[in-house]
Amino acid sequence: MSASALRELRELADSSDDPGQFGELIGLFLGDLESGVVSMRKALAQGNAVVLSRLAHSLKGSSASMGARTLAVLCQTLEGTAKSAELQGVEAQLEQIESEVHLVREALEKEAAS
Repeated sequence: MSASALRELRELADSSDDPGQFGELIGLFLGDLESGVVSMRKALAQGNAVVLSRLAHSLKGSSASMGARTLAVLCQTLEGTAKSAELQGVEAQLEQIESEVHLVREALEKEAAS
């Protein structure tokens, strides 16, 4: 997790009239993470490389915006694999993403609580 990205988001939220905005941003992002991973699993099970690529692209962007750089890189790798329509090795990539999602969730929940 990029501390500077989180700090910028917190400062932006603190400057608004809504003191809970930072927590809301984190909550929305964590919800997107969970649904994104579930949707990617479903796309893989269906062998749908186009949808998998699209989902990985979306998660890559939101992860980068929230400062989850490692997760963004993992999603970028998965996106590239899926774009090639070759789904071999995608299961292992998804497992890496799921592990990183767990770490990101822990870090963001800790940040939101402070």
